[in-house]
Amino acid sequence: MRFLATMLSSAAALSTVNAALLGFCYSAFFHDETPKHQVDFEYEFNAAKQLPNTNGQFSSARLYSMVQWSTTDGIIEAIPAAINTQTTLFLGIWASAGDQAFAYQIAALQGAIQQYGTAFTDLVVAIAVGSEDLYRLTPIAIGNNDGPGASPDTLVSYIQQTRAAIRNTALAGKPVGHVDTWTAYVNTSNKPVIEAVDFIGVDTYPYFQKTMMNSVGNSNQTFYDAYDATVKAAMGKPVWVSETGWPVSGPQMNLAVASVENAQIYWQDVTCSLISKGINLYYYTLQDAQYGSPAVSFGIKPAVGDLQNLQPLFDLSCLNSPINPDKVVGNNYVARISPRESTLFNFDIPPEHSGKTCNVIFILPKDTKEWWSGYRMWAPGGISVFQLQNPAQDTTSANKVGNVKLIGTINQLNLGSGKVIRSAPCEAGKKVGYQVDSVGGLDLQYFQTKEPAIGLWVTVS
Repeated sequence: MRFLATMLSSAAALSTVNAALLGFCYSAFFHDETPKHQVDFEYEFNAAKQLPNTNGQFSSARLYSMVQWSTTDGIIEAIPAAINTQTTLFLGIWASAGDQAFAYQIAALQGAIQQYGTAFTDLVVAIAVGSEDLYRLTPIAIGNNDGPGASPDTLVSYIQQTRAAIRNTALAGKPVGHVDTWTAYVNTSNKPVIEAVDFIGVDTYPYFQKTMMNSVGNSNQTFYDAYDATVKAAMGKPVWVSETGWPVSGPQMNLAVASVENAQIYWQDVTCSLISKGINLYYYTLQDAQYGSPAVSFGIKPAVGDLQNLQPLFDLSCLNSPINPDKVVGNNYVARISPRESTLFNFDIPPEHSGKTCNVIFILPKDTKEWWSGYRMWAPGGISVFQLQNPAQDTTSANKVGNVKLIGTINQLNLGSGKVIRSAPCEAGKKVGYQVDSVGGLDLQYFQTKEPAIGLWVTVS
């Protein structure tokens, strides 16, 4: 095998600030179970973007269902609302209502692709098959009358059906995952679900962990104990925070007291921490008390009044500077792969390699311990590699990367060897771009060189 030249001719890599997805969880109905319509979703999506002291960063929406509430198989009206407001979508496919109901969910997803085309699909960041289905099979959930769940075998089947439904569509290549509680993921009987997905979303609420030290003062540790346990069980796959929050009102749970003051502490100690780490986050919730009074309210906006004009119940600013997804880092020979930063690579594939096999590999040699080293690893972990739909430019920022497709993951980087991520026919005569993301907390910086070989390369065989 031999290395291809060149990588941006004069530059090895383009680093981008890893702009985490930030958004809220949006129910399909109000508290009195009347359905939300397009105008309601649009109003909520715009209200989220206008929150003071957030720099408009809460511009993504997590949905729980593809079906419009109070219909059998109608497409949820959040989709045209997202198109009109340019809100990215973390789609949800409800998976705990039986096979026929799931078939309606898939039909609504396919109908949305057909009806709205790329105006819809370009906004989709991921698809979650199910939400807390495994948790609802546990004795605690059954005792709480939390509703029906779904078994691991059922979820794996539904995940496979979802992949089949989006194959050969504009949603092909979008990550397909599952959302559940951290306790579900650490249960080894649920491992087949983890094996079947591209990523997992974890719902974690220290407030409800009443068998633990769950005071708000201990919430950061309680949260990260659960998050870290999930990462350990995730088999190197990305872990998103699909739900978390602290209630502004409700009963006391062990040491956890629901109040506006404590919700602000949680925001500072946990939410701001997640933002600073570049972890995808969907907070629960913007407002949950319209047309009713929930026993436990997590809304950061009060119940009565115009949603866009109401001020949040507490200050949403973070002490650390927020990630700027429009920041352009530019070309350099030093790549950085961390929870906050990704690196983009371009390779020119010469025409003479037509008909040959191109291998995307990642090489990290053993550290010689000499005065000069080509890399520095602050925290171990792995990488996920994505192919860009369009090659990167020297003005590319995280918001301008465009569509990407996962081509492979290395759960743990091992020193002293090269790892083949994918082998495929060479795209001869083209410039091909890749994005490398951190997995499992990897924090790595290296100087991209061929002698000795370090980093992401393409070889021909």
